Amino acid sequence: MTKKLTMTLTALFLAILILPNNSFAGPQMRDDGIHTESWMKSMTFLDLKEDLAEAKKKGKGLVILYEAPGCGSCKKLHEVNFQKPDLVKFITKNFDVMQINIFGDNEVTNFDGKVLSEKKLAQKLGIHFTPTTVFYGKKGEELFRMPGYLSPRFYKKGFDYVLAGGPQKKVLFPHWIRDQKMKKKKSNKGS
Repeated sequence: MTKKLTMTLTALFLAILILPNNSFAGPQMRDDGIHTESWMKSMTFLDLKEDLAEAKKKGKGLVILYEAPGCGSCKKLHEVNFQKPDLVKFITKNFDVMQINIFGDNEVTNFDGKVLSEKKLAQKLGIHFTPTTVFYGKKGEELFRMPGYLSPRFYKKGFDYVLAGGPQKKVLFPHWIRDQKMKKKKSNKGS
């Protein structure tokens, strides 16, 4: 190899090592200590009515992840669930996802137009566990929440439940899961 080619290859190798590559980078860390993903909605003024309107305009639902700095379960959600390409593809196809730091001081304009800090919003909503995944309806009403970490398969079922209209039909999540299993068994027997 020529000296010039060796230097070029060395520079290319160093650039690959040094420059961040978002397609391989797992979760990132925000300035406030919250893990995040490149596909999550970060460009927001935290005006929840506007964020919901934007999601609806795209034919999607709105999900807010309530998280905390240093939360091990939040980290696991990002390191395990959000590293599953099929799950991420499903979520991003159907929902805009944004994040609230339950200890944060950023101002949030709630669906009712009232302005309060992230931590006051979390308190008002009774968010006691992190991560808590909350799904919102067309008027900003809470449809469903999943407190804590759930395995990828079970976590996806929460999204399926909301898309199937389970909360709107007043079907409890465990009953909906049971009914889905029964439907699957019946369809397998019929095959």
